[in-house]
Amino acid sequence: ALGLALLVLLVIITRLIYICPPNEVLIFSGSHRAVSERDGRVVGYRLVQGGRGVRVPLLETVDRMNLTNMVIDLRVAGAYSRGGIPLNVQGVANVKVSSQTSQLANAIARFLGRSREQIMVVARETLEGNLRGVLATLTPEEVNQDREKFARELLHEADHDLAKLGLELDTLKIQHVSDDRNYLESIGRQRIAEILRTAEVAESDAVRAAEESEAAARARGQVALSEAQAIVQRRQNELRQIKAEV
Repeated sequence: ALGLALLVLLVIITRLIYICPPNEVLIFSGSHRAVSERDGRVVGYRLVQGGRGVRVPLLETVDRMNLTNMVIDLRVAGAYSRGGIPLNVQGVANVKVSSQTSQLANAIARFLGRSREQIMVVARETLEGNLRGVLATLTPEEVNQDREKFARELLHEADHDLAKLGLELDTLKIQHVSDDRNYLESIGRQRIAEILRTAEVAESDAVRAAEESEAAARARGQVALSEAQAIVQRRQNELRQIKAEV
């Protein structure tokens, strides 16, 4: 009987102990003794990150929140840039639930009990809204030619909004920018034409400089030849004079 009692006690303890891996956070809800580190108020949960915790029977429930990256594809069509040109932008973002205590409280308030897919939908809608806002401040040329600047502006814009949701933006890459009016394509053709014209002018200048150098070299050669011939003629005259005197 004692062995059975110990076994039952062991099973009960095992069911009350929760192990939390480093990429998750455990939320023990129902305890009104926890104090929020953000503002000092009493909250109805306590957190365990990267350790273990014991659930109080009948008084607490336990939820897990995943802290690993969520890869989000961004696709915005017809977003107006500065100057009124609608652009289509594709990118990819890595978003995760923040492990910082202050922001984690926001994530718990908004996403506790919701799936990762539901969190990703909210993050995608937030980022796409930020993307449209940043596009409105940049010209199509700026967006297309300096995508790193575009990504930095978007990161700066999105950080504040995502922090309110308890999310954190790890990386953001702009993969493709296009438009339905072929505006960017015409800019590209114009740029190529300018490069070709510049190359042609440079080639023409180089040919002209080479021809001028060649002509100058020929002129110097003619002068040198004339001077040499004059010297030879003078020496011959001196030789004839000497022979006559002899």
